[in-house]
Amino acid sequence: MSSEDTEGGNWLTKIVDWMIDNSIGDVTIYIQELRKKNVGISNDDLARKIVNRKTLKNGLVGAATSAGGFITLPIAVPADLIASWKIQIFMAMSIAHVYGLEPDNADLRTDVYLILAGDSAKEALKRVGIEISKGVTKKAIQKYITREIMIKIWKIVPQKIITKAGQKSMTSFMRMVPLAGIPVGFIFDYIATRTVGITAIHYYSGRG
Repeated sequence: MSSEDTEGGNWLTKIVDWMIDNSIGDVTIYIQELRKKNVGISNDDLARKIVNRKTLKNGLVGAATSAGGFITLPIAVPADLIASWKIQIFMAMSIAHVYGLEPDNADLRTDVYLILAGDSAKEALKRVGIEISKGVTKKAIQKYITREIMIKIWKIVPQKIITKAGQKSMTSFMRMVPLAGIPVGFIFDYIATRTVGITAIHYYSGRG
């Protein structure tokens, strides 16, 4: 791995850590309020409700915000990308809490990385010697991941997320054109967030 890749990974690690640390209390309150308003609802239905809400919110953020030009991580990051990650991480943490994982759980950082990485998480796991035939789930991670492997994952998976951020930079570039970029931003963030949400549900519910 190049020094540039390592630097990018360290940069993203700090961002994810900061977002997780600052969301712990809010996630607990958010889920408590949702359960009060949706008494008797199943975990799956509650998780899907969270995905629907956060997907729409992130789509609107993508439509409303604008940051022109391409990004070169870790030097510059569009504000809308940071906002998008914040919503997605909060959503993933909320879904984890719905399925019984406390927001301050020590394994949550690895979970968030794998969920944000999506399909590319499998490739990252292969690089540390783990073959997972179906979807990456919490049960599979608990079965195969040791502390040493977890450290390796923290070094590899962030690069997968950073690579995906390049697609986001194209969205920001499109938004340099007045009005024309608004539907592009909404659709990109809507789909990206929904994908992360569905991945989180599969991850914690054990479906793959």
